[in-house]
Amino acid sequence: MDLKRLKVLVVGAGKTGRALVTFLVRQGARVTVNDRKHAAANGFFSDAPVKTVWGGHPEELFLSMDLIVLSPGVPLQIPAVQKAIEKGIPVIGELELASRFLSLPIIAVTGTNGKTTTTTVTGEILKNAGLRPFVGGNIGRPLIEACLNPQAYRWAVLEVSSFQLATAPHFHPKIAAILNIEPDHLDWHPTLEDYTRAKWGIARNMMAEDSLVLYAPLLSRRPTDVSCELKTFTEADDETHTAFIRGGELHWKMGEGDLSLPIRDLRVRHLPFLLDMLAGGLLALAAGVPGEVVLETLSTFESLPHRIEPVGDVNGVRFVNDSKATNVDAVLWALKSQPGNLIWLAGGLWKGGDLEVLSSLVAEKVKALVAFGESGEMFQEAFRAVTRVYRVPTLEEAVAAAYRLADSGDTVLLSPACASFDQFENYKERGRAFASAVKALSMASRRESHVSAQ
Repeated sequence: MDLKRLKVLVVGAGKTGRALVTFLVRQGARVTVNDRKHAAANGFFSDAPVKTVWGGHPEELFLSMDLIVLSPGVPLQIPAVQKAIEKGIPVIGELELASRFLSLPIIAVTGTNGKTTTTTVTGEILKNAGLRPFVGGNIGRPLIEACLNPQAYRWAVLEVSSFQLATAPHFHPKIAAILNIEPDHLDWHPTLEDYTRAKWGIARNMMAEDSLVLYAPLLSRRPTDVSCELKTFTEADDETHTAFIRGGELHWKMGEGDLSLPIRDLRVRHLPFLLDMLAGGLLALAAGVPGEVVLETLSTFESLPHRIEPVGDVNGVRFVNDSKATNVDAVLWALKSQPGNLIWLAGGLWKGGDLEVLSSLVAEKVKALVAFGESGEMFQEAFRAVTRVYRVPTLEEAVAAAYRLADSGDTVLLSPACASFDQFENYKERGRAFASAVKALSMASRRESHVSAQ
């Protein structure tokens, strides 16, 4: 793909946009950067040899380009993008562009939930095996950064989102994983079918010698054109699959016998984490990593923050931060992982899904729901028939209300089922705000105890 002298439009001025500009300028392209915001947050673009257009997406700008590259999350449905496509101007994502210039073998992970944990642990396993992986994609570092120094790496291990896959028609990983597919991002994808099609797109260019790691319930849903080798994993004790759980151990079938790891040897033991460990082990084994390196890495791997993460105990009330649960399926797993006596905190920016699937678990385990943020009223209407529901404007008020409602031995679970963007920059900021509110409660409780003791 010769970019020299091509007029290339980069849409999105975030971290990916900056990396794209650096690469495209090195390739000799004539680059313009466009963002709906009125200016970039820093001076990077004013120092770079590029043109900039802020505050919207002018149709005439898009129609004047030779190539348009979208940052992750930029919708294909933007009218100017659609006009460019109609005119025959190539529109691709950063993942597609980077993969055309990179010769490294790629391990790619997608799914509705568990992508970041599985990608991170797979990268750690390859790193411990001396395989010098580039770890990034939808987390941390855009793949285009690897194109700036490809000699530094032997593998690329990537988290890839439905947004990225929707704009990467020729993307071809050597090894890939689909962890699960449940309704999500229906505020971005026109339909659930479109979202599902994007996820399966990770395998559209894979060949017979490539390996696809697949959650077993997805087998019956796979498209007919998926022709690569399948390696399946399940939480069941079922050796018809490549990886499974049996007798308190994780098992991987190796051809000449099983590789096994006692669950008691893991740092975290809730089921979503165990499934991610099964998938990460399969990905690494498919890349040729020795079994002993896989087991050693998995046994020392810590769960990532904001994923069913205990953050404090105040007078016997346990607080758990699951801010990463931004969709209904993630909340389903979170509720299943808890023993009961829950005060559930939910709300934020709704992305779509079916709350009805949570009703029976909420009725069984949730003593009270405290709904906050933009979608608070929706949660109140959805669950008022099965549990007590309270509405407050902010997360901080939700934490205070939950503590008042809780008894010693109860758990306050932040598992929002929504994006954070109505009140926070991202789910991480939301999770930190939750932990800070819990810390403030704890400090206030200690002060009260001190005063009482005097």
